[in-house]
Amino acid sequence: MPSLLRRAVLPFVPIALLTTACGTDPTGECRGTHLGARVNWPIDTEYSRLERQLSDRLGIRTVRLLLYYAPNGSAGLTDFGANVRLVDNATVSNGPVTVFLDDNGRGRLVPESTSLVVDWEGLVGTRHASVGTGYPEASGVPMAGSVTLVEVTDDFAAGHYVYHFADGSELTCTFNIPTPERADGWWDGDVEYDDDDDDD
Repeated sequence: MPSLLRRAVLPFVPIALLTTACGTDPTGECRGTHLGARVNWPIDTEYSRLERQLSDRLGIRTVRLLLYYAPNGSAGLTDFGANVRLVDNATVSNGPVTVFLDDNGRGRLVPESTSLVVDWEGLVGTRHASVGTGYPEASGVPMAGSVTLVEVTDDFAAGHYVYHFADGSELTCTFNIPTPERADGWWDGDVEYDDDDDDD
C-alpha cells in the first residue's frame, strides 16, 4: 500500500468523464493547476477502490472511497488522494449529488452537510519529511472544495472532487472505482467484519 500520511470546490468538470465503467479497473485522474503549474496525475489502479464492510449483525455496511493518484514527483509529491467515508449503506442512483467541503481552520476539509459524506480525509506522501495534514506542504489545505457523486452501487462508485487553493490553483480529480471483489471478478455481497469482541 502506498506510504500515505493520513489526515488530509465548487464543481468544475472540463471533460465528459462520469459514465458507468464497464470494466473492473479504476479509471480517473487529477487534472488542473497546482502551485500555478498544469498537472495531470493518473489514478492508482492498484489501490483505489470502493469498500463496503458489513460491520454488524443488522446488515449495516460502512462505505468508504479510497482514492489514490500518482503525481510522479510533481511538487515533491509521491502520492495524493482522499479517504472518503459515506453514510452507512450509501447508494446514489439519481445523481449527481454534490457535497461542499470547507476548511475547518484546523488543517482539514469537512463536509458542509453529513447527509451523504460523513468524513473527508486528505492523503499525501512526499519524498521528504512528514507533512502531517494530508495536504501538500507548499499549497496547504485547500480553501474550499466539493465532491460530486454520480453513482454509488454495491460494487461501483463514480464521480469527481475539486480542490480550490488560495493561490488560484484548482484540481479536479475524477474516479470510476469498483470494489475489490468486482475487480477480482466476483461479488457475493456478504463480507463480514465482526465488531463484537465478546466470547459468547
